[in-house]
Amino acid sequence: MTGILKVLKPGVYTTVQDLGRYGHQSEGFSPAGAMDYRAFRLANQLLGNTENAAALEMTLQGGTFEVLSDTFIATAGAEMPIDIDGSSHPSGIAIPVLKGSIITIGAAASGARTYLAVAGGFKVRRVLGSASTHARSGIGGYSGRPLKASDRLAAYGGQVHKIAQQRVQIPAGDDVVHVVPGQQFERFDEAMQHTFFEGEYELTKDADRMGARLKGPELEADSHDVLSEPTQLGSIQVPKGGQPIVLLNDRQTAGGYAKIATVVRADIPKFVQKQPGETIRFKAVTVEEATDMYKAEMARIEDGAYMKPNNDFRAHIRPVSKKIEKLMGG
Repeated sequence: MTGILKVLKPGVYTTVQDLGRYGHQSEGFSPAGAMDYRAFRLANQLLGNTENAAALEMTLQGGTFEVLSDTFIATAGAEMPIDIDGSSHPSGIAIPVLKGSIITIGAAASGARTYLAVAGGFKVRRVLGSASTHARSGIGGYSGRPLKASDRLAAYGGQVHKIAQQRVQIPAGDDVVHVVPGQQFERFDEAMQHTFFEGEYELTKDADRMGARLKGPELEADSHDVLSEPTQLGSIQVPKGGQPIVLLNDRQTAGGYAKIATVVRADIPKFVQKQPGETIRFKAVTVEEATDMYKAEMARIEDGAYMKPNNDFRAHIRPVSKKIEKLMGG
């Protein structure tokens, strides 16, 4: 284990995440985990890490970090500018960084969440089999909370192979979010179902890792209240106010509002990368179609469909020249 980064500025909401904590919802623990599983996996792929190696999830505004040991970093997800010692770097590539360097990651120009991975993954105490932070229950990650200034992060370290040969390129997402009918879909009459699928919904500022409130055409059910039942990632609850709420990774494990639909897993990355003020439309698919969409998405991730050749070696030349200068006493 090696001390790797010191937090100088944490950003808006930066947490340690892996792919989540599963098998404990019956005990009241929601899965947590990376909101955009695609970008999380791709950041780790750039470094040759295991797919579940813990990384930092930065929301809307990145952080500033001091490098404590020579390592490699990589980012994927929202387009956040990267500055290392006054030199700008693109996102989506592996970058060598030297001890003493300052990494500054700026505000998201597009998208909402970026993942910062380091060689070997961040080392934190695993709780119930996962490194993911669940801040509401105070478990996982770094002391069970978002990062603060002066926090020091450790990493497992290790060698990175095939550096500077690939760059993550994820096509811009459209505004169509595919869903399957929810548990209480039939409580909404035909007119309300039509409204849901034909209407446009805006992501409000009332959105976090637990869920996202939408604003758009009101939806009325025969009854909005139900006996408390398990929730799932992407469940779209409709409380009495008629405005949908999409439940996300840190959701409550059980809920008592009518659920009109569920966002398909393949479209979760698209949805969680929407910024407040952006709009979406819902499109119905069958469970079988949703399953095929997810299998196809996982195949694209695993087969390198989001990786493109990268011939820009400037990110690697600069650290090498700085190290030579340091060794020569310059």
